[in-house]
Amino acid sequence: MADESNIAGQAWSGAPACPIPITEYPYIVLAHGGGGRLTQQLIQKMFIPQFRNELIESLHDGATFTIGNSHLAFSTDSYVIKPIFFPGGTIGDLAVHGTVNDLAMCGATPVYLSAGFIIEEGLPMEELWRVVLSMQEAARNAGVQLVTGDTKVVDRGKGDKIYINTAGIGLFQRVFISLFKGKCG
Repeated sequence: MADESNIAGQAWSGAPACPIPITEYPYIVLAHGGGGRLTQQLIQKMFIPQFRNELIESLHDGATFTIGNSHLAFSTDSYVIKPIFFPGGTIGDLAVHGTVNDLAMCGATPVYLSAGFIIEEGLPMEELWRVVLSMQEAARNAGVQLVTGDTKVVDRGKGDKIYINTAGIGLFQRVFISLFKGKCG
């Protein structure tokens, strides 16, 4: 059996040591996904250094960039809530509205979404249908189209009913001002 105390520091021969001291958190805890201090530590120490570029370093709700003459925003988010139905909504409409909001916070008009579904074996089809219908209504009300997606099924007891990841593309309708190319003076 492998020595677990060394796994994080030397997953592959020659790999750099884990940037988050494993004595503090040798394993991921729920707080790493809560949006607070531990999430920021995980992002700043583990992800940003490995994927460093000017788009990701803005740490905004989405990336804003230009391709040709088109000024775009791109965002992604994952939804792992329980219960999947709650007063006023479902995991489905929350997924649509959350990504639409992230694009709007970039200053773009949301246009297209993708959705990835991770569904636990045994989820009643009626519950999935309710989620799908809520997403359809939310997309229609927001004026966006779901244009691609993916579906995976995990073993019973391994997926907490359903997880949804949405990504979206938004267009800037006016003059585009980059979040990271502005200069003082």
